[in-house]
Amino acid sequence: MRPYIILTKLALLLTIIIMASKTSISQIYPEPYLQQALENNPGLQAQQKTREAAQQQVDISGALPDPTLTAGFFTPPMERFMGNQWFDVGVMQMFPWFGTLGKQRSVAGKMADSEYQQFRDERNRLFMDMTRLWLEICRKEQELIIIDHYKEILKAREDIIYTRYEAGQQRSGLALDIYRLEIQLAELKNRSEKIHDELIALKESFNIMAGREMQASISTPDSLPSISGLEHEIKPDAETFASNPRLLKGMLETEAAEAMQEVSRLKTRPMLGVGLQYSYFAPGEAAMGQMDGGHMIMPMVSLSLPIFRGKNQATRQQGVLMADAAQFREQNVLNTLQTQWTQLQAKISNLQRDENFYNHQLDITQKTWDLILNAYASGDEGFDELLRIQNQLLSLEWRMLENQINQHLTKAEMDLLIARSVFE
Repeated sequence: MRPYIILTKLALLLTIIIMASKTSISQIYPEPYLQQALENNPGLQAQQKTREAAQQQVDISGALPDPTLTAGFFTPPMERFMGNQWFDVGVMQMFPWFGTLGKQRSVAGKMADSEYQQFRDERNRLFMDMTRLWLEICRKEQELIIIDHYKEILKAREDIIYTRYEAGQQRSGLALDIYRLEIQLAELKNRSEKIHDELIALKESFNIMAGREMQASISTPDSLPSISGLEHEIKPDAETFASNPRLLKGMLETEAAEAMQEVSRLKTRPMLGVGLQYSYFAPGEAAMGQMDGGHMIMPMVSLSLPIFRGKNQATRQQGVLMADAAQFREQNVLNTLQTQWTQLQAKISNLQRDENFYNHQLDITQKTWDLILNAYASGDEGFDELLRIQNQLLSLEWRMLENQINQHLTKAEMDLLIARSVFE
């Protein structure tokens, strides 16, 4: 097959892929593998257990302090009017100030919700890392396809070389062009082998993250859809990031710190203790005026005295400072999200601009190739110029592929910030 026919078909195929992808605007993700990672990834499982442990703290924080049991034994028994006292047993239950337990439970509940948002954030980051690896796998596979196409084109050019030097003229020029052709093929072969090794490592890493067998096969699409949307019109305000787990975690921590401020105030109030004491008296000696013994139960009340003013003021001030710190952290998270969003908007806009530029350059270079090919066949151009234009075409396809992958990565990062699609 003539090389210009192969190049024409390759350009037509590339145009069809580009035009077909323009009809789809959705970002695609390796969702089946993400679901497997959700079930098998040890990092997510550890975060899930941490979240469940935090949920248990709600019941712990809302419970009364453990009662105190005291016991005393007299050896020898103490002689009293009722008889000989052998031992005392008492139990005391302390009660925090009114409303303290409810506030503590509220703080623990918000912190447990915060741990859930931390779980979501860890999950989304894992999904993003896996998406990044998966897109890199797509890129490597497409690079191998491009290299195979150009290897076919180079091999087909051998016919043009022989056609130019037919009739046995300029044998030295024929050998030189053949050697140049072999050098180019060897370079493509070497590049293909390197990409193949990189692809194996990427697939193994991806399978490890997904909790699969390292050698398990990975499915990728034949082509990726072109990215388009209205992200550039979305303003980076607090409402835009309302579902972002990092921001939600900051908001919950702020609410927990504000509730903890009230807990700190309540802890400077007295604690009331209620209890019972039981005493046993054995029969005593009548000659000593002792009675026949018996049992005695005595209600008891205790009250803590928060009289250290400096400690109490420091406790209250600590709660205020912690609440202020939580508010500043929440605002800092929002500022970080807004900064990242504006940078990603500029990045995807530049990538789409470059995509249009590369398409235009590809069209011009293809026309140049046709002219150089005819000129070489007629003896007006050297083989070096032919190789240069072909390498330029290869470089443009390489850049277009890289641009497409970077657009998908940028779009995924934007979805991550606003917790959209698989990051919901």
